[in-house]
Amino acid sequence: CKGHVLCPGLIDMQVFMGEPGYEHRETIRTAGEAAAAGGVTTIVVMPDTNPVIDQVALVDFIQRRARDNCVVNVHVCAALTKGLEGKEMTEIGLLKRTGAIAFSNGKSSVADTKVMRNALLYGRDFNALIVHFAEDRHLAAGGSMNSGATSARLGLPAIHKMAEVITLEREIRLVEMTGGRYHAATISCAESLAVIRAAKARKLPVTCGVSMHHLTLNETDIGSYRTFFKLRPPLRSEADRKALVRALAEGEVDVVVSSHDPQDADVKRRPFAEAEPGAIGLETLLAAALRLHH
Repeated sequence: CKGHVLCPGLIDMQVFMGEPGYEHRETIRTAGEAAAAGGVTTIVVMPDTNPVIDQVALVDFIQRRARDNCVVNVHVCAALTKGLEGKEMTEIGLLKRTGAIAFSNGKSSVADTKVMRNALLYGRDFNALIVHFAEDRHLAAGGSMNSGATSARLGLPAIHKMAEVITLEREIRLVEMTGGRYHAATISCAESLAVIRAAKARKLPVTCGVSMHHLTLNETDIGSYRTFFKLRPPLRSEADRKALVRALAEGEVDVVVSSHDPQDADVKRRPFAEAEPGAIGLETLLAAALRLHH
């Protein structure tokens, strides 16, 4: 077995796929092959497809396609709001009965506080996990990388980390109000860790995830406008990366994800500010984690 790793099959809780609608980026079959190559035996697919996975028929479609075409286990994280528009909740109870194991608004945050409160209330009633991408869409609008000296030097529009922290603090208050189960999908800075730490100290039903990208890379890796390092949330400072690594080692981070989000060349080979965020991660998740460990 020299040169190989023997370990339990990994579960990747955040995988963005292209099927249905964006099969040129990724299909259920190719995502499964990438997962298996990286030691991942179960993936949870996000609802950012076309059409969005916001109906019972679409959850069933993904499950059937996975049974027929995928070499790993596939679970569905269904849409939290219809069309991921953040305006009207989906049928959480029906979707859960069909097989959806969690509910998320994908790469879009729910700006309407009342909608988010109602989602957590319904989630509590159905014992459903609400997974949310914490980012104030208005503060983050137009930004392409972390706000700081590097973005100033490169002359790129920036996203301040407070766009994440402010949204996270709002949602912790909503969890306190409703008692709903809440998972912060991919936190990326030390300030967000402090919010999660305080929520857990109050025994709130709150968990958090971190992407392997943010554990192993920082904003300086963007270098000379390398668009394959354009991600959401954006890569943060080295101090934030180290804070995430320490939190992981101390058990404060509940789950590490690949945040696998393949993009095609046409949307990456553009000026940095115009390129699409996203990168692959399924095949490198374990290798990067082991490097970090050693």
